[in-house]
Amino acid sequence: MRHTTRGLILKLLLCAASAAYLIPVWMVLVNSLKVQRDANLLGVGLPAALRLHFENYRAVFIEGGIARAFFNGLVEATASVAIIIMLSSLSGFVISRKGSKFTEVIFYVFICGLIIPAAMIPTFLVLNATKLINTYLGIILIFATYGLPMSIFLYSGFVKSVPRELDESAIIDGCGGLRMFYQIIFPLLKPVTVTIFIFSFIGAWNDVMIPLFFVGGAKWALPLTIYNFYGSRSQQWNLIFADIVITVAPLLVVYIFAQKYIVSGMTAGAVKG
Repeated sequence: MRHTTRGLILKLLLCAASAAYLIPVWMVLVNSLKVQRDANLLGVGLPAALRLHFENYRAVFIEGGIARAFFNGLVEATASVAIIIMLSSLSGFVISRKGSKFTEVIFYVFICGLIIPAAMIPTFLVLNATKLINTYLGIILIFATYGLPMSIFLYSGFVKSVPRELDESAIIDGCGGLRMFYQIIFPLLKPVTVTIFIFSFIGAWNDVMIPLFFVGGAKWALPLTIYNFYGSRSQQWNLIFADIVITVAPLLVVYIFAQKYIVSGMTAGAVKG
């Protein structure tokens, strides 16, 4: 009886925690399909007469510069993730396989990037000196730099689970270093690669502060369209919520198709040799 009561209480607590997450999501979704008057009440009920106002999304696309913002976010997030995966996979492989004092020091230097806060003023000065302020390349390099420490940590841990005999066999068969890595080792890193892709992509896509500081409005991604919409239409919550749904939708699609790799990638990446 005692275990039954404890299990029931646990289920009720889990249901309450789930509701705390799901109710705000439902509120955003359902109010994005209401007229302005009803959406401004911030309720959770269905639209009046069950009429769904998809014209809210059309208005956001036309007036909010969604197409341009989507292109900006896609370019910035995809390019930064490509740089992160390319550099961190190679670095993690070398750090894991070498195992020397030098590579150990380099590894801990990168790990320091996980705890040292971002320095906005020095970053601005560097970008300004290199003429990269308000450029796609500048914002991409910032995202890539911030994503490298965690990615190198995960890759170096995952590589330790790959047998060294594969390296030796590839070298005996005549593979050079890069060919051996990209043809033999890198395909085996798929779980952690997908994990890094998801977290790095979401981080770059959702970031608001970095674009706000370093690029102009013409290069802002979707999250900052919400910022613009709230500033110009603070009383039109139906449009603001529609903008939020449009911003979150691409991330949700990416997560749904790649979620099975996240747990295995994070777990293997935490292995300590």
